[in-house]
Amino acid sequence: MEEYGIPPLGASPVEAPKGSWEVSGATLEYGPVTRLDALGPGTGWEHVFGVMQALALRFGPGGVRLVVWFD
Repeated sequence: MEEYGIPPLGASPVEAPKGSWEVSGATLEYGPVTRLDALGPGTGWEHVFGVMQALALRFGPGGVRLVVWFD
């Protein structure tokens, strides 16, 4: 935001159409990201969910919790 300013996405990113725009000689692109894009196959998260599933089979679904912190 400091380098390129506020993107022209409209009133809300939820309503923003997919597209690209130029600012200061850089081409910026926006496209909606789905849960599958972020957590699906090939992201590495499938391994985490596989371990969680194995733990749930061993200890029950109420005995497994995932806490994640993004900095």
